[in-house]
Amino acid sequence: MSDLDKYARYAKRIPLFNGLRPEEVSDILHKGHALKLLKGKTIFHKGQLGRTIFIVFDGNVNIYDGDHRVARCRVGDAFGMMSVLDHRPHSATAVAATDVQLFTLDEDQINEILDKQTAVRFLLNIIHVLCGHLVGNNSLVTKLERKVEALESDSENN
Repeated sequence: MSDLDKYARYAKRIPLFNGLRPEEVSDILHKGHALKLLKGKTIFHKGQLGRTIFIVFDGNVNIYDGDHRVARCRVGDAFGMMSVLDHRPHSATAVAATDVQLFTLDEDQINEILDKQTAVRFLLNIIHVLCGHLVGNNSLVTKLERKVEALESDSENN
């Protein structure tokens, strides 16, 4: 398999790369870095300033708010985006759930990408991924609100 075939597969399997040409994926991958971490290693802590987007290339990463797991990132998933985009501290802690291979892009590398035509598609992909997170979180909030309402109703009836 040629490198371009490999990059075309990445464009199909990794949401941040959707719609990018293999050459554009290659350009992005050559700007970032590979990072291998062992199971249990903390990638970042809640409250730390973030300057890096992480994409899972192999393994799983758990995202925690306190002791509660709020997300599990699998191959192709990205995390850390909100801190990079809004320059706020991380809202959760990321921990390698398994041995993991990550691809990282720091803010300077992202800015290099944004100087190119690839930028619009890449940013739209980030927006789509973040919207997906919001939809999932909204669904969770709705379920929790229904449970609270049911508990309150049961309490009033007793």
